Amino acid sequence: MFKRLRSTFVFKQLLIVLLSIALLIGIICNLFYPFENYSSLIIFPIVFVGPLLVFFLYRYLKKLPRFLLKRIILIVFLIMLVVQIYIFSAMPATIYHDPFRVIQEAEQVSTGDIHWTSDYFWRYPNNVPLTALVGFWFKLTNLLGLNPNLSIHILSLLFLDSMIIILLMTAKKITGNLAFPVIGQLFFLFSPYAYTYNLQVFYSDLPIYFTISALLFIVLKWQKSDFKSKKWRFSSLIALFFVCLFAQIIKPNFLIVAIAAFLTLLISWIVNRKIVGAVAIPMATIILAILIAFPATKFLDNSINFKNNEQYELPITHWIYMGLNLKRDGSYSGRDTKSAVKQVNIKAREKADIKGISRRLKKAGIFNLIKLWTSKVAILLNVSKYNHAYTGGYVSAPAWFQKGQAWWSSIASLVLRLAFVTIYSLALMSLYRLFKVKEVDPLSLFSLLIAVGYITFHTFLWEVEGRYGQAITPILFLLIANSFPEIKIIKKKSRRDWKIPVFILTVISLGGIYLKMNARLINSRGIATIAQRSQLSNQYNPQVTWLAAHSSVTQNVSIAATNDYFSILKVKGSKAVATLTNRTTKQTFNINSGHTKYSILNQLKPGEYQIKVTNPTDDQQAIWLVDTHNYQLGQESASMPDPTSGNRSFVYMFSQNRVHDDQGTFRIVKVKKPYK
Repeated sequence: MFKRLRSTFVFKQLLIVLLSIALLIGIICNLFYPFENYSSLIIFPIVFVGPLLVFFLYRYLKKLPRFLLKRIILIVFLIMLVVQIYIFSAMPATIYHDPFRVIQEAEQVSTGDIHWTSDYFWRYPNNVPLTALVGFWFKLTNLLGLNPNLSIHILSLLFLDSMIIILLMTAKKITGNLAFPVIGQLFFLFSPYAYTYNLQVFYSDLPIYFTISALLFIVLKWQKSDFKSKKWRFSSLIALFFVCLFAQIIKPNFLIVAIAAFLTLLISWIVNRKIVGAVAIPMATIILAILIAFPATKFLDNSINFKNNEQYELPITHWIYMGLNLKRDGSYSGRDTKSAVKQVNIKAREKADIKGISRRLKKAGIFNLIKLWTSKVAILLNVSKYNHAYTGGYVSAPAWFQKGQAWWSSIASLVLRLAFVTIYSLALMSLYRLFKVKEVDPLSLFSLLIAVGYITFHTFLWEVEGRYGQAITPILFLLIANSFPEIKIIKKKSRRDWKIPVFILTVISLGGIYLKMNARLINSRGIATIAQRSQLSNQYNPQVTWLAAHSSVTQNVSIAATNDYFSILKVKGSKAVATLTNRTTKQTFNINSGHTKYSILNQLKPGEYQIKVTNPTDDQQAIWLVDTHNYQLGQESASMPDPTSGNRSFVYMFSQNRVHDDQGTFRIVKVKKPYK
């Protein structure tokens, strides 16, 4: 018995060490990226100041009456909700890549217009179930008279705010008070976490974060035997089953959670068969739901008449192959994908990938592999680009935001980075305490297995994106909350409460100095302001729009700040020409016709503009227009020579600081200015 306990204790310590190493890398990369200069040393004290601020704030809040803390949580949550609604209405983001393709196809599904407008879903069939489910959601909201834009916003809001509520309930359950939930709610109010990617873009990531939060909360309540009646136990299992089923259907790598659940059951049974009984049923439910997800996925595919096409599909080995790309630090590689697509079918691609994997492993060597793995962990846990994931500017935005967008974006990025430096630091302290504890409760073990599982999977086996690492954030909240009940509260009147405003001022001051030191970099950074960049992408062979001889298409757009670059997407080889006209001054800019875009470098002052693409030839010419049924893409829909149903839009972008953007690939390169 002692040997089994010892082995389990060592295994738990190994998991803690692995997660701690990852969090240390996360702290370092968030301090030094994206500017990568000595100014990062200015914000290094946040590693210590941040956790101290949280500790002192927790100690102060715990002295307050329970009813007052409840009111604070409610008021702060309502303020956050108002800000979220304002962002939806005043500054909707333009969404591109995978999330838009899912929304565009889901809208077609909801109207019964089921046809595959590009090769995308044949190449990535894992997104078909999500498309089907979003399509069913659109069908429901269509009955309520809601347009797709509002419907998808409501869906994001439901998942995001439900996740926040669950995390606050988890914190309350673990700490036994409302002080830590108040701190958690303040994080969601003041950081961009609840206002940017998680709010603006609905994709498979947010439902996964929600599911992990929900399953941890349910398992926690089972472990504490909180469900007293059979009715509540049964209801919790039904909820657990469906959230896990949903998560596995939309994200195949959620299988990591099933493996973690199985290992938790096995280890707990080996150590102490009495403790496994408390969580055996929910763990078995998780495993069952994930297993049933595989036939359920096929059912959803068939429900929208989707059939796999091996001519386009990429094998699992392709993601492993990309994960070993040293030049891309193991992230998604368009070049690798283009090479794979040239193969005749999925079997040929798999064979080529296996050879490529072997070649890359041999060429890399152990030193470069360690460097690659470190870089992949850094990408997973770095949040500097998280706010702008899958977004390429704003469809519209207030003047105050457009005029200072480079600074607002930099401030938002810094706030999120510092918030996660604090979270990672607090989590490290919690892991240190857990490292010394000999008892291994099933929930802690389960949480560690999920967190380490996600990180090791993407580090050693798969390709990596910053969004993937956010799956462990609910786990970090749980681990941190476990440490707070141990903090001793001084009963007598304390003179140390003055430290809270001092620490807050310290954080603000350090952040301000850091931004000031990087002012030139921020001011010269290329920034997309007003744009419409949703498209199906040329690489997936979407249908072009044919413009009749001597006809034109126009689209109106307004900007509230001065921009110095404008471009719209062009079909390669098309002889159509483009102009941009200020509708107020009547000044017309002839836009340069490039290889895959029309572009102009000029001072574009605030005002109303009209984009016009004309076919001056005697033959029809191909142009890029993105079609949707009711989903609004730009500020206004494009006007066609012949009346058509639905919405259409050019793929265009206004930007500041001379952003050069090939709209076919969305690769942004700024014109470098000399710094003196």
